[in-house]
Amino acid sequence: MKPATKFEILWRSLGGCELKKEYQFAPKRKFRMDYYGETNGKRFCVELEGGIYVRGRHTRPSGFLRDMEKYNLAAQLGIFVFRIPSHNISAEWIVPILKGLK
Repeated sequence: MKPATKFEILWRSLGGCELKKEYQFAPKRKFRMDYYGETNGKRFCVELEGGIYVRGRHTRPSGFLRDMEKYNLAAQLGIFVFRIPSHNISAEWIVPILKGLK
């Protein structure tokens, strides 16, 4: 099962709110978040971080720096960013996110 599919199934089964996929959160930038949602007056994104052990885009210098820029911009816009390693999607990662959004 693909990491995104596993995340979506777990998110729904654990009572997560509706999420938008590949959400462009800053109109003047091309940055996209894997998932975006709003609940209890909070705006948030969930990023599935892949390629951690194989020097994927998120861990190479240029990708890492671009992600930092993206996450900092989200923070400036009042959007919480939650990051989950795509190789380890489980309730262990999702439940604390849901608790934090209450």
